[in-house]
Amino acid sequence: MKPIAVSVGWLATVLAITFLNSCSSVPRAATNAALAGTGAFIGHEVSDGEPEGALLGAAAGVVAGEWLNHQQESGKAKAYATGYDKGRSDEVKRLYWVQRHLHRGDEFSPGNSLTPSYYEIPVPEHVNSDGTIIEPHTEIIEVLEP
Repeated sequence: MKPIAVSVGWLATVLAITFLNSCSSVPRAATNAALAGTGAFIGHEVSDGEPEGALLGAAAGVVAGEWLNHQQESGKAKAYATGYDKGRSDEVKRLYWVQRHLHRGDEFSPGNSLTPSYYEIPVPEHVNSDGTIIEPHTEIIEVLEP
């Protein structure tokens, strides 16, 4: 009975370390190795020491490790997409309100005032699509900045 109690304690420790660690802090290979070792141990114990049981347990552990890694990667991708969409939504809302205030000529609150900045852009000589030659000149662009 003593070896089984030690084996169960060891198995519980390995499972706790594997599942309680953040998946993002454990490399893919380490997760697969830990679960393959745990699966091999379980397969060995269940099959009364048969090598086929250990082999099947190790294979099942690798499959479980790959499943956990896939879940972690898809969770990261979903979180990134959610944050990206939220940022785009916030920017569209901000642009809407800026355009609305500019169109109406409303004054902004002191924290949201926009000040115009002017930038000179040199335009080199070039030919338009209709064949007109445009002389080199400077364009001035107004940019409203918070």
